[in-house]
Amino acid sequence: MSGRDARVMTELTFRARGTDVHAPTDVDPAVARKRRLRLAAGGAVAALLAVEGYLVAPTLGEAASSLADVDATWFAVALLAVAMSMVMFALTRRRLLLAAGVGTSVRDAVEAALVANSLHATLPGGPAFSTAYNFRWMRGAGASSAVATWCLVAGGLVSTASLGVVALMAAVLVRGRASWEQLALEAAGLVAAGLAVRWVVRRPHVLVAAGQWALRRVNRLRRRPVETGVDGLGELVTQLGTVRPTGRDWGAATGLALLNWAFDAACLAACAAALGVHGVTLPLLLVAYTAGMSTSGLSPLPGGLGVVDAALVLTLVAGGIPAAQALPAVVLYRLISLVGVVVAGWVVCAVRQVRPWHSGDVATTP
Repeated sequence: MSGRDARVMTELTFRARGTDVHAPTDVDPAVARKRRLRLAAGGAVAALLAVEGYLVAPTLGEAASSLADVDATWFAVALLAVAMSMVMFALTRRRLLLAAGVGTSVRDAVEAALVANSLHATLPGGPAFSTAYNFRWMRGAGASSAVATWCLVAGGLVSTASLGVVALMAAVLVRGRASWEQLALEAAGLVAAGLAVRWVVRRPHVLVAAGQWALRRVNRLRRRPVETGVDGLGELVTQLGTVRPTGRDWGAATGLALLNWAFDAACLAACAAALGVHGVTLPLLLVAYTAGMSTSGLSPLPGGLGVVDAALVLTLVAGGIPAAQALPAVVLYRLISLVGVVVAGWVVCAVRQVRPWHSGDVATTP
């Protein structure tokens, strides 16, 4: 068969299969670029997880050697405390949704809180994934975009304010009666901040003006049309003004957020007791706990790895606990409150993928 005949036969074969032999075989550059980006992102995630494993491996080994001496009763108390902490966290968000007229079951709220926590604590850029998941979950529960946005912002404010209350309680217990003037100023600052937030929330036009002014400046810096997104922002903030939680709603949400912190701190105390660590008084516990939680956002690694653990250990050691006792207690606490809760969240995520859909379920794929 000549070369020409071979080419003709090849062309006929491709046409019979519905393929154009003359069609370009190169992959679309946009598709190739997306593929490379996915591969690069996957490599980055794998590298980060390897770094996390390398950093956590020594502490996990030390914790494993300490678990042989753990008191089973106190260990069970620690597990119960961290479970109640997550339930209180979920109920806080559920209460805010109810204040905006959106109902959801306790079970669905707890499951969503667990999954969002796992996304936050394990993925690179975890807060963004967690926020996006929470937003989709609330939209699936029937909340509008404005209500979902309001609940996310209000939840952050309530959680931060309640942690400030815990810090104030720690300061009261540590300082005693010697610095009541300074404590009164700190309490007044918290009250003033709460009143300021309430004033702004009740006057959405202030938010509209401030947000539009900032958006116009950002558009100029990015060399985009000045009015890009301005009308949409004004409409969103106006919708936010329709959400009118009562003082009872704010009080209930704040109380639940306080219980969230309190149960989590109780988990730390139970871990210390489980390892026979003595001398962890209530003032020291609250100071160490608020120090650790306040620094959680400073770590470049998910879950505040390294920073939270160091803050907890250093504060306990400064309070008179030997380092040889403080470190295993903190490691056990982090194993339960971080690793254990993250594993539970991913299990829930897997179950939600295969469970028959019901009202309130949303896709859990990050």
